Amino acid sequence: MADDDEYCAPAPSTAPRPTAGPPFAECVLCRKPTEYPESYRGSTLCPVCEWQEAQRTACSG
Repeated sequence: MADDDEYCAPAPSTAPRPTAGPPFAECVLCRKPTEYPESYRGSTLCPVCEWQEAQRTACSG
């Protein structure tokens, strides 16, 4: 029966984990902390601004 328990066990997560703590990069639009570390290259957006930007580009057709 031990084999059945191992077979049904969930697979370990392979998704990247967000950075555990500060320093976080600032959002380029509202200057709130983002989920990206300060060392991240490129423009960084907080989750709210990222969602709003996705809405704008989706509706611009």
